[in-house]
Amino acid sequence: MVMTAPSDDIQFSCPTIAPKVYIVIGPSGWTETFQRAKLDAELVQFLSPAPVADMVEVFINTRAAADKPEAVNWFTVVGFLGRTLGQSPRSIPPTVGIAFWAHIEIAKREHATN
Repeated sequence: MVMTAPSDDIQFSCPTIAPKVYIVIGPSGWTETFQRAKLDAELVQFLSPAPVADMVEVFINTRAAADKPEAVNWFTVVGFLGRTLGQSPRSIPPTVGIAFWAHIEIAKREHATN
């Protein structure tokens, strides 16, 4: 019997954005909640000196300009951050990825209402 190594790739679902928390389905398949203020502060620090809003707009515009845009998923979010920051996507802290994805969703909603 051939055993394969378990994947060390983690992933989260698109965050549900509540007033004080982000709610995601985590790697275990269970619902997890994260304090928005804490994750947003981590995101700001991680992206510094680039403003979060600017990085979100670059992400959205890059996706809009793609010939065949795929649905946004965990790997597109951390892949974008990794490429943009010159890091491995695996080095992106999960909390940063969750907060960034939440900000993408918030910006997409704002774009839709304008």
